[in-house]
Amino acid sequence: MLQYLEPRTDVPAKHDWSTGLILQELGLVRGTLSVIALVSAAGIVGCLFLPMTMGNIAAIVVLSLLALVGAIGPVMHRVQTLPLRRGLLEQPWRRCRATLVDNPDDKYATYVRLPDVVLESFMTDDARDVVRDRGEIFICGPNENGKAVVRAAGLAETANAKVARPAAFVDREPVEPHEIGRPLADPAVLKAFSGLVAGTRATLGATIPAVIGAVIVLMSLWPIAPAGLVVGGLVLVLSLLLLPSLIELSRWYRDAVKGVHAAQAWTPVPVTLFPWKPGTLVAGLATMQGGRLALVQFVDPNLHVIANIAHTGTMWIAGMHDDVIAVGVPALPVLTIAAVQPDSDTPKEAPVPWIQRLRQPDFSGLPR
Repeated sequence: MLQYLEPRTDVPAKHDWSTGLILQELGLVRGTLSVIALVSAAGIVGCLFLPMTMGNIAAIVVLSLLALVGAIGPVMHRVQTLPLRRGLLEQPWRRCRATLVDNPDDKYATYVRLPDVVLESFMTDDARDVVRDRGEIFICGPNENGKAVVRAAGLAETANAKVARPAAFVDREPVEPHEIGRPLADPAVLKAFSGLVAGTRATLGATIPAVIGAVIVLMSLWPIAPAGLVVGGLVLVLSLLLLPSLIELSRWYRDAVKGVHAAQAWTPVPVTLFPWKPGTLVAGLATMQGGRLALVQFVDPNLHVIANIAHTGTMWIAGMHDDVIAVGVPALPVLTIAAVQPDSDTPKEAPVPWIQRLRQPDFSGLPR
């Protein structure tokens, strides 16, 4: 069976390094979005004391959208950290045999049959597919209230669960064991590949906000609208600062897409990740085919991919084009890109400008 990331089962779950990475990521998202929500809310309050000109109204609309998006962070964090507050992560993860079953009266939740209980959860489609394919799940709980938390091998994410009410559950048809072949022949990889294709249009993440900011500024020139000038100007300037890095990032994604299209098989290579520090890229030293050493830098790191590499010591290459590789895990819907510098063991230059690093996950919990 293909080796995936798995949580430790010999220590309390909260002391498992991959579980810690998940909690750190949730905290980072909450912190970032909370700041956005608070600043936006303060801006809206300030706009209310200004004349309702077109420019100021446009500023209020933009700030309201930002505040709405920012408010998602604390809500998501509170839901996802329920297991920690309930004390479920005080116990170790347990590996259990699991099969997916259907509840004729509920088409939305995922139902997992364990040896002694059936759990109801709203786990992601990706986690559900892994549980179905591998026939196992990792669980903490249930507690006296029937609450539990589950996770699937290979994915750095958890899902809340509870003991399901008795029902006429129907077993699903078993699936055939997965064979590792051409990356794009795998439905899970094909699903993740759409993310690489979207990355080729990364510049839209700066050009669209820049256009919006410019329009707000123009709307604020007559009559003069201070809020519109400030909000539109900030959006415009930040977008223009981000544009150069996104132009380069889209180039890497285009090369990665070409590499995946040409790849006829996965290429596993051993890799050792360097200790990660805030403000630096995730990087490691890989032994490529032919025994050549190469410095690998993950310019747009994916938490699932990096955690799998850290756990297994293996990097699965789904395709290579020039100095860019697409990295993923067979049978998992996760892909990311990395820059390769052959015959090098230290970065010659940072492949991503500083402003792009602000959106990196926190990898300080990686094992050393």
